[in-house]
Amino acid sequence: MNIIIEQFLQYLMIDLGLSTNTTSAYRNDLNQFFTSIDKNNDSINYTKVITRENINRYIKIMQKKQYAATTISRKIASIKSFVSYLEEEGILFENVTKNVETPRKGLSIPNTLSIDNILSILDYLKSDTSLIGIRNLTMIELLYATGMRVSEIINLNLNDISIEQQHLRCTGKGSKQRIVPIYSSIATLLSTYINFTRPKLVTKKSSDMKTVFVNSRGAKLTRQSIWLLTKEIVHATKIKSFSPHTLRHSFATHLLEGGASLRNVQDLLGHSNISTTQIYTHINDNKLLEIYDKSFQR
Repeated sequence: MNIIIEQFLQYLMIDLGLSTNTTSAYRNDLNQFFTSIDKNNDSINYTKVITRENINRYIKIMQKKQYAATTISRKIASIKSFVSYLEEEGILFENVTKNVETPRKGLSIPNTLSIDNILSILDYLKSDTSLIGIRNLTMIELLYATGMRVSEIINLNLNDISIEQQHLRCTGKGSKQRIVPIYSSIATLLSTYINFTRPKLVTKKSSDMKTVFVNSRGAKLTRQSIWLLTKEIVHATKIKSFSPHTLRHSFATHLLEGGASLRNVQDLLGHSNISTTQIYTHINDNKLLEIYDKSFQR
């Protein structure tokens, strides 16, 4: 169980860009839940413990201890996020938290980047013409061009990409595959990286590596490598809210602003449920309000 929690926390920090303090709060919330339900936390069977009944029992325990409604809501939100992660990873096959009622919270709108922000990031990356610099530029632009998750891009293989047909095969959570188109400029960038840059990074020891993006020793990239790159970009460009998942949010938002349908965006992101994609309609609503305030003199 502890290993799975640590993998979840790593996903929150690296894929979603959450801070160390926030991920520590998630760890505390989850450990408190499992300890409250079963004192033998180290050997716990999460598939048996994560039930609707146990979550409701945990809420009653917190209410009995007179926890504030906001605290209860946050702790249950941590459990819900963890359960959603387990479901998307194919570890749990039912989301038992769907009908669990907690004190209402405001809608959390994901951070997105403007087109100018995207161009600033790409301009910064273009200034590094080294082998690693070319790899970084290709990888970051591909993240924005496809809306891929970090886990998906580090596991992307050479045979997943068709430069001629301008699309790639992406293996997402729960081993679900989807085809994502790529625009011509990123196809050209990918072709250059795969044919000229990557071979110079691959060593004899790593010559059988099939993953597209490799490090300076020719080994498969890690989540931490991309996280360190995003920290470098934040420092250089002064763009505060930036993580690989911010690029995914921006990809979806810019598609909807350009006229794409919600169903199309759902397919491109690999969401199993369209309700997950609907969060981006609220971003568009905010954009409409902004345009209204600027345009309507009254």
